Amino acid sequence: MTERTKKGLDRRLALGGGAAAAALGAGYLAFGRAKTAPRHVSLDPNTFYRGNADEPESLDPSLIQGTWEDWIAGDLLTGLITYSAEGKGIPGMATSWTTTPDGLTWNFKLREALWSDGKPVTADDFVFSWQRTVNPATASFYSYFFYGFQNARAVNAGKMPLTALGVQALDPHTLQIKLEHPIPYLLQMLTHNSMYPQPRHVVEAKGKTWALPGNYVSNGAYILQEWVPNDHVTLIKNPLFYDAANVALERVIFYPTADHSAALRRLRAGELDVQEAYPAAQIGWLKANMPELLNPVPQLTTEFISINVKRKPFDDWRVRAAINMAINREMLVEKITRGGEPVAYNVVPPGTSNFPGGNHFAFKATPYPARLAQAQRLMRDAGYGPDRKAEVTYAIRSTAPGNARAEAVAIQQALALIYVNISILPFDAAIFYDTIQQHDFDLAQAGWQADFDDAATFLELFQTGGGNNWGQYSNPEFDALLAASQQALDIQSRGEKLAAAEALVLKDNAVMPLYFGINTNLVRPYVKGWIANKMEINRSRWISFDQKARTALFV
Repeated sequence: MTERTKKGLDRRLALGGGAAAAALGAGYLAFGRAKTAPRHVSLDPNTFYRGNADEPESLDPSLIQGTWEDWIAGDLLTGLITYSAEGKGIPGMATSWTTTPDGLTWNFKLREALWSDGKPVTADDFVFSWQRTVNPATASFYSYFFYGFQNARAVNAGKMPLTALGVQALDPHTLQIKLEHPIPYLLQMLTHNSMYPQPRHVVEAKGKTWALPGNYVSNGAYILQEWVPNDHVTLIKNPLFYDAANVALERVIFYPTADHSAALRRLRAGELDVQEAYPAAQIGWLKANMPELLNPVPQLTTEFISINVKRKPFDDWRVRAAINMAINREMLVEKITRGGEPVAYNVVPPGTSNFPGGNHFAFKATPYPARLAQAQRLMRDAGYGPDRKAEVTYAIRSTAPGNARAEAVAIQQALALIYVNISILPFDAAIFYDTIQQHDFDLAQAGWQADFDDAATFLELFQTGGGNNWGQYSNPEFDALLAASQQALDIQSRGEKLAAAEALVLKDNAVMPLYFGINTNLVRPYVKGWIANKMEINRSRWISFDQKARTALFV
């Protein structure tokens, strides 16, 4: 979830630059742009101040691509299945469900619930939302998420009407899903932002501006009150939320905090209760002076370099293999990230449910000097050398949190040793994601945070024609293995097929994994209900404060 690339933070924006704001209409721009971020001198006991990685491009579930967008939208909207404080799936709008023995038909019973404007939440709102996401006119990069639903591919291709999608409202509180094949992880999928309901009566009345303050209607714990671009997003408690009695905090303010050093200063000054990541350069200081803020639990995240395999010289497997060998992953995590991240020689993170693991690049055990020599030989075999170097570009986000620029420089220096000259091209987030979605790059900083706890969320990035297959990798054998895994009802058999698919991606050097993620959130100890978890999901509805400790810290 597009990094922190997660979901792809890396994330997958349908519109670029100023065009994105313009497309949203004057309603968005009317909220203005503050000259300085709001500061609170004394802590409001009922307000949660969250550092949130980056500026959201959209809070529309059909268009959201970034995890930092979902961290907001997940407070506003609740799907059939939602997240507990521990980051596990629990009933949301659905109170119960049944499935047929073949796993192809699911019926969900919806609770009695209201939108924040008092209208009832119905099964039809889910039908409308999902049809809207699959509608080719919406241009959602998560439309492929529904491809296991009956007729979803044909609907998304414009070959069948929206009503052919395998979802229908049997009555206002019964939603039926029909699948093309069993989806063992369906309940986990239903936690994803693309599966959130949308208020049909509002979207049809307001169009693209429905997801802006003044128009936004929620069924979650909070309501969108204010959005000042590049400054903050404010949510207030939704009194009509079905579990409002157990929501402790009245207000949540999200700040875009791509500058982690500045965010740490704000956290130390008491202006933030939580910051989504720390500056790697200060990890030593944090360990020595504020260790209580750190909790580096593993997360289902893979940071990697996306390779455009359709562009020269990357259409040659020898070049891709040589670059993979030349990257010194151990140096990256020891000298640059410094948080204890596990190096990655494969795609699917350790700890992913129902996945056997065991794959890695064949050169993993080779000492780096020997690996580098082998990479140089491969490059010479491909026609490159001291007198003929490959000239390539490496796209990064100029506002990327963390270490993207330092990592890019280190990779640039490493690849120079194998006759590859890299030009680093920084783009702002909107342009960057538009660029990679259009496949207009050579190499690109990327990464992926699991949309749900299953290997498929990582491997679908390499499916032919997939919405987030930025590098345009295509291998019929891989596609067949992925399809076969979808048909497998047995968990072990399915895991073996997914592992075989991952092995093909590695054999083809279709990606350059760097390292796996760990929790980098900085959380004040007085924040209660924030539980570090492998999904990096912490909904504000579960948060409360030890007010005495919070106040004493800044007196």
